[in-house]
Amino acid sequence: MIAEFTVENFRSFKEKCTFSLISTKDKILSESNTFKLNKNLHFLRSAVIYGANASGKSNFFQALDFFLFFSVKSGPSMQIDEPTGTDIFSFSKQSENKPSFFEISFYITKDTEIKVKYRYGLSLTKDEIVKEYLYAVYNVREVNLFYREGQEINITSYFKEGNRSKQSVRNNCSFLSVCAQNNGEISTEIIRYFNNMFVNSGVYNNSYITGKMLKDQKNKNKILRFLQNADIQITGIKAEIMHFNSKEYEEPEVPEIQAFLNYLKKEMPDIEEQETFYFGHPLYDGERVIGEKYLSENDESDGTRKLFSYSIPILNALENGTPIFIDEFDNSLHPLIIENILNFFNSSKYNKKNAQLVVSCHAVNIMRKDLLRRDQIWFCEKDKYGTTNLFSLVKYNDPVRKDASYNKNYLQGKYGAIPYINEIIQQTGEVSL
Repeated sequence: MIAEFTVENFRSFKEKCTFSLISTKDKILSESNTFKLNKNLHFLRSAVIYGANASGKSNFFQALDFFLFFSVKSGPSMQIDEPTGTDIFSFSKQSENKPSFFEISFYITKDTEIKVKYRYGLSLTKDEIVKEYLYAVYNVREVNLFYREGQEINITSYFKEGNRSKQSVRNNCSFLSVCAQNNGEISTEIIRYFNNMFVNSGVYNNSYITGKMLKDQKNKNKILRFLQNADIQITGIKAEIMHFNSKEYEEPEVPEIQAFLNYLKKEMPDIEEQETFYFGHPLYDGERVIGEKYLSENDESDGTRKLFSYSIPILNALENGTPIFIDEFDNSLHPLIIENILNFFNSSKYNKKNAQLVVSCHAVNIMRKDLLRRDQIWFCEKDKYGTTNLFSLVKYNDPVRKDASYNKNYLQGKYGAIPYINEIIQQTGEVSL
């Protein structure tokens, strides 16, 4: 499970910001919304990030997505002299020549028991790695496994697997990924953990992941139950693959579909097939169900398609105890569905392996003390210089009355992280569209 993630000088994050899933000593909802690894170590099962539009919420998810991708893929996929791909803070001369920095602290467990805690960090410019390090906690003491400055890599006796990769690492890729390429035991375990984390930064659709799982009837049944649990009347799911190079392939008559396929073939010239999903609905004769009527996914609502694409990542997380991060989670979803999914993760009954769900949204209806603890509520807020600050509701140490309303206080601006629309209107004296 994830303890903390830190980012600095990446997109709108100029200063160092740390997001934490370590729970405070607050006793509210401690039995349901938290879990413990030992007597003194308690974690949150979920967290929700709020903030105005363009406050930096998506940048947080993109930071984690980039960090994990680079840590895992840079060794096997990047070519020599290829840019690292980091995106430094753009609105300050001070940041231009400084590297981006990322650090993640996490626990690898087995059967919900601690196996080992790791702390992995990475500092890089657009051209090369500046620093990289890996620490682990063995017998209560944190020890260094390796520390890298540029191309100088110091490997300790705890990380002997790194010796065979030391000479082959390029300046634009992570040492961790190169060690895993050479079948290092520790590095492979960490890379596998990173690969199993699901991060949707809101810039792509992940229905293909769910589609792959439909081939297994057990998974198909899980997806159906997941959709039906949200009161979506789906009776079946089918997948059809269109083979572009097949003799049976015919050009679609609908211009919009053909234009989309032409775009796919232009952007991905090697594409040979396109998968389309169909959803079954009850077919009635009066009040009696006489069969099923299948509709293309394009005929379904945005909410149905979104739940379908998230079904397997969510179910896999609950089944395997892996972290899942989703940006703009409430887009096209009813507030009660969002609350229901949060309840799955906050429940020790359904979340037996301690999966962690982190989402961003604007659904203030779930910002309630009967659903979320103060340390589960986070805010993104930009200052006048375009810098994002990330903080939790715990920052506000004022005594919380028993009848306090988090969502009401938030909308009234008590915690910040909201758009100040009224101030704009007052300053201009008009509303311009």
